[in-house]
Amino acid sequence: MQMFRGVLAGLTLLAMSGTALAVTEIRITHATTGGAEKEVLDQIVADFEAANPDIKVVQIPFDDDTYSDTGLITQLQGNPVPDIYFQWAGYPVARDANAGYAADLTDALKSDGWGDTFVPSVWSAGAGTMVDGKPYLIPASLDVTNTIWYNKTIFAEDGLTPPKTWEEFLALIKVLVEKGETPIIEGNQEFWPFGNWASHIAAKVVPPEEYAAAFEQTGKFNTAGFLKALNHIQELHTIGAFNKDMAGLGADPAMATFIEGAAVMHPIGSWLIGTAKELGDADFDYASFDTPVIDPTHPLKDSVIGTVTGWVVHAKSTHQAEAVRFLKFYTNEANQIKRAEAGSLSPIKGVNEKANLDPQTKQMAEMLATAPAMVPPPDTTYPVPVAEAYYQAAAMVATGEKTPVDALVWLDDTVAVIGKQ
Repeated sequence: MQMFRGVLAGLTLLAMSGTALAVTEIRITHATTGGAEKEVLDQIVADFEAANPDIKVVQIPFDDDTYSDTGLITQLQGNPVPDIYFQWAGYPVARDANAGYAADLTDALKSDGWGDTFVPSVWSAGAGTMVDGKPYLIPASLDVTNTIWYNKTIFAEDGLTPPKTWEEFLALIKVLVEKGETPIIEGNQEFWPFGNWASHIAAKVVPPEEYAAAFEQTGKFNTAGFLKALNHIQELHTIGAFNKDMAGLGADPAMATFIEGAAVMHPIGSWLIGTAKELGDADFDYASFDTPVIDPTHPLKDSVIGTVTGWVVHAKSTHQAEAVRFLKFYTNEANQIKRAEAGSLSPIKGVNEKANLDPQTKQMAEMLATAPAMVPPPDTTYPVPVAEAYYQAAAMVATGEKTPVDALVWLDDTVAVIGKQ
């Protein structure tokens, strides 16, 4: 009997050992190393493991610079590969799909209506989550990279309201100029701050095929559509919309100037909210409006410009089903509310409305939730040298250095020298 009990105990231990060996390990690599967002991620992982004892999640974090430069590509080409990895939408997703790193998630998103839980704009052509009409990125966070912030106190004092059309926008600026105000403060020392806004202006008036062809280097910038866009930028310069030192002013000093109340409007991304909390007086009252409708017939007239970041399932992962199970858990409403309250705008319908957010962040969330399409910044979707050349050309027009025609000639000449990317 004692021997039987010993054998039975051994078999029990063996069975327990077999159960332990059956646990599937999924590897996730990312660049979230600290702060509230990391705390929430760790909690989501712990909760997932508790609910799924057959799956162990191993995180492989890198700091931002290392991840972007060498960390991610080393992981993607390694053995074993990460089952899930963090990625930026746009050009990186297309590159990964074409290189065979990113898995097609069409079937996963159709399962249980998972894809329908996201705000529609993340699946629009410009959002950068899709390649050839197929989804390769599970959105995790949204960011508006340009909106026009305005000082509500000054608007009220001057009897102004956010404009709905470009004509109303120009009229509003003229009123501010007459009152001796600086209508728009822009710090464009590095070209991207105004370039981001200038690309959204172009996206709202240039035919989409023409726009994409120019940035993809299969077409020219010197077209009727881009001329129309730069003419609108010239309108702003002509009526005195900008601060005279925009070319030499940095992005941070320009933002601080707006927050101090020394300028009425400031086109920049949603990250202004955090800076305003740090630098703004308690009575600083501000809000934003999107670039007004310029061409009411244009398909992207009501678009927002922003970026999507999220998760990709590696095409060579041997645990894709488990990876998808984790991502469905990660994107459920309860977990997304935690992430939103930690500072990440959620791509899941209704989450940002239910989360405890400040008014400005809620406004950004509503803008993203109601927009029919999202336009990405060119430097996240197209070859960076081409995007930067466009930013420079737009800056030349905004400061009066070149006419729209001359700027477009310069732009095409510059892109030709850059060569095909």
